Amino acid sequence: MKQVDFEHVLPSEAQIECLFELLGQRLHKISCEDVSHSEHKRFVKSHPYRDWFLIRVSDSYVGSFYLSNENTIGINLSDGYISLVVSQIVKFVKENFEPLPPIPSIRSDKFAVNVPPSNVQLAKALEEVNAKIAQISYFLPN
Repeated sequence: MKQVDFEHVLPSEAQIECLFELLGQRLHKISCEDVSHSEHKRFVKSHPYRDWFLIRVSDSYVGSFYLSNENTIGINLSDGYISLVVSQIVKFVKENFEPLPPIPSIRSDKFAVNVPPSNVQLAKALEEVNAKIAQISYFLPN
């Protein structure tokens, strides 16, 4: 089995560059549209998440994941690594983090993962670790 490592995003300049490259390769998006390098750098330095990790398999960065203050987990992986890495992300999160206390109408007492409908592989990998669908969200047109 290939070695999977989670590298805490500090963020260093090298990590900002790596995250920007991974963002450019992303096929499945929910909230992130095309951003300039300077916008991306500003975003990463703002520390918008509770915690954030780069994912490395052997010597290659293959994605990232974050935990938000709303108890959501954003998983962004190259398609070829989803089945290998998702179960390890779930295990890592369960071993190292507790969901923040619930706030009615703001956050649940459980971790949740938002999955773009186009990312069938991620949905399947989450089902394989016994994750259950909680809701389906829609964006209203502008």
